Amino acid sequence: MQAQEIEQYLSQLGQELVNLGVQRPLRVLLIGGAYMMLLAHAPRSTDDIDIFWLEDEETLQEALRALRDGAHTVAEKNALGPNWLNYLTQLLMYDQILLPKGTLWRRYGPLHIYVPPKGYMLVLKILAWREKDIDDCKLLLPQTKVKTRQQALRLLERYILPNARTQNAERRTD
Repeated sequence: MQAQEIEQYLSQLGQELVNLGVQRPLRVLLIGGAYMMLLAHAPRSTDDIDIFWLEDEETLQEALRALRDGAHTVAEKNALGPNWLNYLTQLLMYDQILLPKGTLWRRYGPLHIYVPPKGYMLVLKILAWREKDIDDCKLLLPQTKVKTRQQALRLLERYILPNARTQNAERRTD
């Protein structure tokens, strides 16, 4: 996916949610490659749109079926894979990270897209630390206020839970 396609698919998803009768705002935090392309201006593509939920459990349960159905319809219309909208990453990381409130970026009907600070994205990329994440860190770092090791450590402490910091430090030294 390219940046323009990401916005097109999110717009279509918002319309599908309207068609399914969703009226209450459904707030999600845009992360991953889609964030990198749209907000950090990374010169690359992505296979999916990663999101974190910003909703409480009750609102999430109410909206989940409509979101799945809407995402399925968008996938069919655009020949996308079934996981083009990835909201499972949060389940894998819920015990490792804190979620920022984010800033409202776009509204597509009831689908409200929030974005985290660039420092938060830097933390997620450091935590994942795959080859593409290293490249993203190189791009993000100059876009943040992080200039020293101490500032970087404070940022990690702000968003990564203590147990996850310990586990990741041990993993990196193995």
